[in-house]
Amino acid sequence: MSNPGQFITWQPVLTDHQAFTLAELARQAGVPVIAYVTALEDSTRRKQGWSDTQVSGIERHLIPSSRSWLYCHRKLLHHRNDTHIFCGTFQSPLLIYCLIMATWLNIKPYLISEPYCPVAQSYFRKRPGILDQLKATLRPILYRFYAGFIKTKIQGIFSISQLALHQYSKAGVASEKLFPFGYFIPVSVKTLRSARRVQDQHELRVVFVGSLITIKGLDTLVEAMHLLHSRKSKITLDIFGPGDPNLFSLNQNNIRYCGQIPFGSTQEVVAHYDLLVLPSLYDGWGVVINEALCAGVPVICSDRVGAGVLINTFHAGMTFKSSDALGLANCLSMLATEQNLLVGMQQATTKAAASIQPERAASYMLQVFHAPDGEKGLVPSPWYPF
Repeated sequence: MSNPGQFITWQPVLTDHQAFTLAELARQAGVPVIAYVTALEDSTRRKQGWSDTQVSGIERHLIPSSRSWLYCHRKLLHHRNDTHIFCGTFQSPLLIYCLIMATWLNIKPYLISEPYCPVAQSYFRKRPGILDQLKATLRPILYRFYAGFIKTKIQGIFSISQLALHQYSKAGVASEKLFPFGYFIPVSVKTLRSARRVQDQHELRVVFVGSLITIKGLDTLVEAMHLLHSRKSKITLDIFGPGDPNLFSLNQNNIRYCGQIPFGSTQEVVAHYDLLVLPSLYDGWGVVINEALCAGVPVICSDRVGAGVLINTFHAGMTFKSSDALGLANCLSMLATEQNLLVGMQQATTKAAASIQPERAASYMLQVFHAPDGEKGLVPSPWYPF
């Protein structure tokens, strides 16, 4: 078994998606995690109500804007015998430089990586433009070159979603260097809610939480709810998130826009509903699914949501084909009428929530770090059905 030493992470910003897992990694390993970041806070997320994540066990260092290249080179040399983990590398030219420099120094880093978006879709426009289509064409080509460069120079990739595993495998990264992974946040709800609401009220209360942007699939969700309204189904939808609700014809019939959820309160809000829906046209992961499962709430998501693997593994919800409003409407109608099915999914969230805690993720990472080269990919992932 190899000794990982200290853990050195490189990322644009330290967010909830990684911070709790890295803090738990420091606790379990008994060594500090040193995080080098290009920003202390993401401006886009700040506008959406996010706050700076503060956790113990992580020594966070802001890479200075002046002579940053030299600063990073010195830190890489200083920590060349430690374990390096790169996250969100493509978001910063400086981090790309650091990754290249690390391979030149024979550091053999690990990556935490989402898949690239395989569809031509704008985040905000309802129809993709020429630039969106060009990006979709170029991404597979760029990733093949990228994978060809890194595949022999890295220890492995903690791959966010089955799509990421498929993309890196297709690009030539060996299976023993691919580790099925995700994003992990802790439970903040103390007690899982009961299933009594569904049995007593005979109404399915559905919630969506996310930015009001096209790629989140809101058009599909609104169309599905209109279909259900025409069937006189007793299903209501509350929508929470930043953005302009007028772009998606909300606040009508069985749909209500409820504004933004204060940062850190998602689980508490979601716990009052029977079901969460995430109908994204593409979502590298979708942490709101973690939030729902931790709150004891099943999920319906599209087949293009990375965290859908949790739903399938733990049987805590359903998936439908992306953009298929009729398919989504049928899933919702089924759960509204077959209460035993919904109750079973609610019960399944207990096991799911226990399995997606940061301590489980950190334990898995440590097993990978300590495994001999060539056997790291054999460490079983707690979240994937293979």
